Amino acid sequence: MFTNRMTDDLEDWIDRQFQRSAMALSQAISATHLTRRREPFRQTVVPAKGSVLASPVIGDWNPEPDYFFHWVRDSAIAMKAVAELMHSAPIEDEREHWRQSFNDYVEFSLALTRIDSAALPAPRATMDAAFVKFLRSDTELAELSQDALLGEPRFNPDGTIDVLHWSRPQFDGPALRALACLRYLRLGGVLTKALAQLLRTDVTFTASHAGQPCIGPWEEPLEHTHHYYVALVQLGALVHGTAWIENAGALEAAIDTLNASLALHWSEQHRVYTAMRPVGGLDVKDLVDAAALLAVLDADLPDGSYSVLDPRVQETQNAIEAMFAKELPINHGRPADCGPALGRNRADRYFGGGAWYPTTIAAAATYYRRALCADAAANALVNRGDCFMRTVRRLTPDDGALSEQVDRLSGRQTSARHLTWSYAAFISAIYLRRHAIQKTTSSSDYDR
Repeated sequence: MFTNRMTDDLEDWIDRQFQRSAMALSQAISATHLTRRREPFRQTVVPAKGSVLASPVIGDWNPEPDYFFHWVRDSAIAMKAVAELMHSAPIEDEREHWRQSFNDYVEFSLALTRIDSAALPAPRATMDAAFVKFLRSDTELAELSQDALLGEPRFNPDGTIDVLHWSRPQFDGPALRALACLRYLRLGGVLTKALAQLLRTDVTFTASHAGQPCIGPWEEPLEHTHHYYVALVQLGALVHGTAWIENAGALEAAIDTLNASLALHWSEQHRVYTAMRPVGGLDVKDLVDAAALLAVLDADLPDGSYSVLDPRVQETQNAIEAMFAKELPINHGRPADCGPALGRNRADRYFGGGAWYPTTIAAAATYYRRALCADAAANALVNRGDCFMRTVRRLTPDDGALSEQVDRLSGRQTSARHLTWSYAAFISAIYLRRHAIQKTTSSSDYDR
């Protein structure tokens, strides 16, 4: 359950946790000093420069999960935080560190789009027979053209193809990577030839796959459908990345398709944006998902529908908060100055279906983002965001380690340890908070 860690000021804790999160994020990028051996598969992986580990912890599903991969989605979210660390760094050496980290990521990501799928990994004959069932077929691997590679959710961090079964394809990764690159440029990053090429590739891919069904952000294998999260981050990438696609007609058509698709996610009866298109047999309550908050933050639309200023987005957030306040025992009897810890959705049972750091932090970040757009209500919105940040604090151990989630009953950390996404989410939320507070006292230099 919640513990009382309020012996010092929230501001002091935020500053400490920001530094811890930046250090943890840095340790997941270009972790060339680590080696991962998957013995049953006769696979040895040494991360390449520019790769981003979803978690540097070695796990074999016994019970900790194996997240020693470069996820396209997670790495893009992490590099958005890197761009913000570069922008806010107080000294040039630190800015250069983050700038170089981003450039390495761009080079690594570009190389992923050019993998020769004919160069298959270790022969099946050398692997433990009991584990062959976990491998993708040779036919599937051989069909990985550039377009199919862009729909891959993850790669080995040494730059090779992930040969294990996983939920595919996913069309949000290139969109998120484009958004991270565009954010980097807006915050003072240098446009290199590799970055320009990666942006053109990702924006073009996003336009050509706009609104198509795929696997969603939680990578559930039976959810190959239309996802609010995927469509919204695709829309964000195209709105922000207009200059990076040559076919204006294709861009306009893709944006129209996405707007039409997103409109179908609104449930007038329940006054929420549903995570997936309503399908037969599912209660709409099970389609309410905290991924809706992640989508709004990641797409970063400046205003209008599907932005933080959309009243329907705000209604959806209220519904998500109310649902988890009721559904998660950890939220029962919480302090009055704390918001409810958020999970993913009501039906979630992954590692017990607890509260997730990225989603709870997203609730705080959404209020901070709204505060940047508000006038008289800015202080109240920052204070509401701080309610969720207090919850994050109460669920964070003294050493500042952030896992993927915490148990819904005990509040103890579970699932993947040192989740890079959790640290990146915290950094981006505090980046927003600092600029929102600046706005309440003076003009803000926050660059959308």
